[in-house]
Amino acid sequence: MRGSTRRRLGVASSVLAGLALVAQVEPVAALQELAAAPDPGTVFRACDVCPEMVVVPPGSFMMGSPATEAGRFDDEGPLRRVVIGYSLAVGVYEVTFAEWDACVRAGGCSHRPEDQGWGRGRHPVINVSWEDAQAYVSWLSRETGAEYRLLSEAEWEYVARAGTTTARYWEESEAAPCRYSNGLDEDAEAQYGERIAGSGREWVRCSDGYAETAPAGSYQPNALGVHDVLGNVWEWTEDCWNESSAGAPVDGSAWRSGECERRVLRGGSWYVGPEFVRSAVRYWIQAGDRLGTVGFRVAQTLN
Repeated sequence: MRGSTRRRLGVASSVLAGLALVAQVEPVAALQELAAAPDPGTVFRACDVCPEMVVVPPGSFMMGSPATEAGRFDDEGPLRRVVIGYSLAVGVYEVTFAEWDACVRAGGCSHRPEDQGWGRGRHPVINVSWEDAQAYVSWLSRETGAEYRLLSEAEWEYVARAGTTTARYWEESEAAPCRYSNGLDEDAEAQYGERIAGSGREWVRCSDGYAETAPAGSYQPNALGVHDVLGNVWEWTEDCWNESSAGAPVDGSAWRSGECERRVLRGGSWYVGPEFVRSAVRYWIQAGDRLGTVGFRVAQTLN
């Protein structure tokens, strides 16, 4: 299971400069080569059942949202400069049921989550807690000899923005949300109309093809080559919950103090409207909760 391959996406040296994506496949002798000299945009898989990862370059960005952003919540501020002074690898997709089930078969994960009839295989794993996600990354680390983990909240937003400063990493148009993400759309409206109507939620006036979770990679990626970073399922991060960003780390590390029985979720899901499907949105649930709208993505520090 140790074999690995990589391809280079031709990502520019800084996410702030705009990123061209041209796929090229080549073999790699060992995962350690990536850690020694990671090229931004390189995509690799450390084992047959491991998540596909993309190398993200160092950089800096303004974390949070300005007061003028539509739909903004108070806990998205204050705006602050965050410097990611290292390369990292990030899951190209949210962890799938196929990847989770491999962990269960190997004895690394004990929880067997339900898919609620929406599909397994390439669908993102759901009904997993923060604690379950920790078991998964521990198993991956043992399996590969490389240290896998969850993203910090700052890393997550850096990856989600991919050099953009707008509310989302796509252009503002009526159809764009359904090309790039799986959120509350006309399909979900048709499936859950009465429930949505009574909740006061908004939905986008387009069809993304799925009323619930969509298979990984169903939509266009952001400029870093990362799929579904907004929408599909909320993603666990490493951070403890804090009511605002005041005092948060500015070096990309996780905030390990605060209300640690609660953990930060990012990215929105198939069951939330456009006000929640934004790069700056923060949310929380209890670390032990398992919901049909929540999954996760993995990361590695490369240098």
